[in-house]
Amino acid sequence: MILHRLCIEDFRGVDREEVQVPPRGVFVIEGPNESGKTSLMDALEMLLEHKASSGRAEIKAASPVGRDVPVVVEAEFTIDRERMRYRKEFVRGKRTSLEFPESAKVALTGDDAHDYARDLLDRRVDRSLWRALRIAQDEPIGQVEAGKGMESLRRALDAAAGGAAPTGDDTLVTRVAEERHRYLTARRGEPTGELARSETRLADARTALDDARAGLSELDAAVTEHAHHSAAHSARRSSLAAVEVEVERLEEAGRTVARFRELLRAAEAEVDRATVAHDAASRLHRERTDLITRRQEELTRETDLRSATEAATRRVEPAEIRASEARAALEAAEERVTRARALVDAERDARDRVRRRADLSDLDSLLETLGTVGRELAEKEAELADVDLPGGTVERIRSADTALREAVVRSAASAPRVAVTGEGTARIGEETIDASAGWEGEIVEDTVFEVGTVSLTVVPAGDTEAVRRAESAARSRLETVLRESGCGSLAEAERRERRAEGLRAEIAAHRRRRTDLLRGDTPEDLTRRRAILAAEVGSDAEESAGAPAGPGGPGDGDSPDPAAESASAEEDLIRCRSEDRAASAEAETLRTDLATRGALAAEAADRLQGCEDALAAARAVTPDAELEAAVERTTLEVDSRRETARQARARLDETLADAPPELLENARASLAALVAEERECASAVATALGRVNAIGDQGRLGDVAVAEREVEAAQRENSALWRRARAADLLYRTLEQRRSEALRAYQEPFHRAVVELGRLVYGREFDVRLGEDLTILSRRIGEVSVDYDSLSGGAREQLAVIVRIACARLVGDNGVPVFLDDTMGYTDPSRRLTMGAVIAAAASTSQVIVLTCDRSRFAGVGSARTHVMRRSASARD
Repeated sequence: MILHRLCIEDFRGVDREEVQVPPRGVFVIEGPNESGKTSLMDALEMLLEHKASSGRAEIKAASPVGRDVPVVVEAEFTIDRERMRYRKEFVRGKRTSLEFPESAKVALTGDDAHDYARDLLDRRVDRSLWRALRIAQDEPIGQVEAGKGMESLRRALDAAAGGAAPTGDDTLVTRVAEERHRYLTARRGEPTGELARSETRLADARTALDDARAGLSELDAAVTEHAHHSAAHSARRSSLAAVEVEVERLEEAGRTVARFRELLRAAEAEVDRATVAHDAASRLHRERTDLITRRQEELTRETDLRSATEAATRRVEPAEIRASEARAALEAAEERVTRARALVDAERDARDRVRRRADLSDLDSLLETLGTVGRELAEKEAELADVDLPGGTVERIRSADTALREAVVRSAASAPRVAVTGEGTARIGEETIDASAGWEGEIVEDTVFEVGTVSLTVVPAGDTEAVRRAESAARSRLETVLRESGCGSLAEAERRERRAEGLRAEIAAHRRRRTDLLRGDTPEDLTRRRAILAAEVGSDAEESAGAPAGPGGPGDGDSPDPAAESASAEEDLIRCRSEDRAASAEAETLRTDLATRGALAAEAADRLQGCEDALAAARAVTPDAELEAAVERTTLEVDSRRETARQARARLDETLADAPPELLENARASLAALVAEERECASAVATALGRVNAIGDQGRLGDVAVAEREVEAAQRENSALWRRARAADLLYRTLEQRRSEALRAYQEPFHRAVVELGRLVYGREFDVRLGEDLTILSRRIGEVSVDYDSLSGGAREQLAVIVRIACARLVGDNGVPVFLDDTMGYTDPSRRLTMGAVIAAAASTSQVIVLTCDRSRFAGVGSARTHVMRRSASARD
């Protein structure tokens, strides 16, 4: 198949794009992202695969958004030397046409055109090869399984392996497979077609024979069944009589159990009433004992609390005396600390005045240093402004100077230099010279040298004038740059640049020093601080002049050290405060304890009185001796009632042991089941007898003979079909085995084709190892072998392209176009040129269509033609 032209209109975001494809060679379709390159390939696939009336999702997705127009795809291609123009309008219109521009055939339309094209493609185009040689943008680049399908490639490998196409023509294999598949399924080898129908006929005949034989034996079975049901009925009636006797015995025992159970319930009720009376008497007796015990406990507690209150009263008075003494000592210590702190403050003020005078002196020195640094910095900045040149000026001067030197060199090289020596005179142009003095000069125009009767014309090179103009222009540019910069020469500019760099370094050093001196402040901050310090120093002088020196003041040699005195006073104050807090806390604790004990003693007296009153009231109602007698009386009553209940339970248990209720329930259930079974057995006996009478002998022996003859006929037919099926299956498996042997023979020519192309990329030490399906298992370069799955993405991409080009070259004129959509993205630039040679290798026999957004990836493809697409913002790339 050869593709000549492809045109799409209103396909996704592409308004219209038409591509003319050469019949051979590499054709590059270049376009930016979203210009619709991949849409061309998808449109061709949609044209060949789907009807115009199809409503598939991918066809609806091809319709442009917001426009109610048909999606048009048109292609021209040649199959078996017949050229066709195939056009479809999808979504809207839904029309199909197939024309034959170089033939007298009548054009086809609609489904006729689609069916004709599909039939022609299925018969004449290797669709599996078409899919294998295509690399799509959105699909992973996988390997080509060259050993599966792809009839055209297999025929080419047949010819390359044996030269006689031993398996390339699959007609025989196809016919044998068709014959085999008449009888056996392709995948599991199960019966199908005539053989399956014969299997069904044989199975039906055998079923009919079994049914006839079953009908014949039905009478014997009916007689046997009647005898069986009669025996079962007799056994059921015997069992029923025995179970009825057992049920009567168990029912009488049940009535006796019910009487004993009622006596037990009455005895247990009497036990409960006696237990309630005993519990009430016991509760009243316990309450009286608890009340007596609580009165004794409250009496003991009230006595203990009264003794503790008296002891606490005796401890409070000494503690209050100690608290008063500690408070007096604390007040004296506080007065001493106040005097010591006044002396310390006076001494600290004197030290602060001395420090402020020192700070003022340091600040004056710092301000003077900052002034000196600022003046030096201003001088350097002014000098820098005088010598500094604009950025890039020196480079421009240096470039212009270099250009001038190069122009001078070219000028000197273009003009020949002639030297004249000897005796006598010579004429050079219009000038006569003495040769003995010597002459030398450059010839910039045609010049005639006359020596005696000899005339010699020297002609300079043809571009001398242009070189001279270039020299003049370079000199003019240099002068202009020097004039603009204010420099007389390149050396002066470089000297000014070096001086400017030195000044910048000095300025930076001065600025760093100024920053270090300021330490984050500004000169204004320092000036304000100096004014504040000066005012404070003046105020200190006035206070010193106006304050008379008193005894014991700061500086007085006879007074004690104020700091030591203050520390001693503070320590004494801390000690006195601690003692005061301890004495106060002790006195407060004792007072609190006294009040608490007094309150507890009063509360205990109240509770004791309450207990006395409650006990007297209870004894007035019921004496203690009467409560004890009631407890003893109720205990004897409970024991008597429990013995009566025990005897009643013993009689009940004895009766239940002889006749448990479960036996009666089981006997009743068994009786009901036997009654039902006896009825069923009687009904079964009657039914069996009726069946024996109804069946009789109805001529079923003849039915058995007819069924046996049908089984024999079906078995003969089935055996004949199985012989043909096994023969076809044996021949098919033999041919498939031969084809597998041929596939192994394909490896050598296919390996040779892949290695030949791969060595263009990787060198002469390149080799690959192939599997039985002709996929690449590993790649070797020199001594290093790497499994295919372990190769980098770029290496796998390169091998994928190499294998596809090898397949295209092997198939040759019987092949299909090779589509490479957005490949070489993982390939490094150093190998793109050699990969271009690989792609170009298929140009003589095949069409290679490359879709790319970067034409430089395929710059190494020789003689490739290029089609540039317009950019479309909504097209899919």
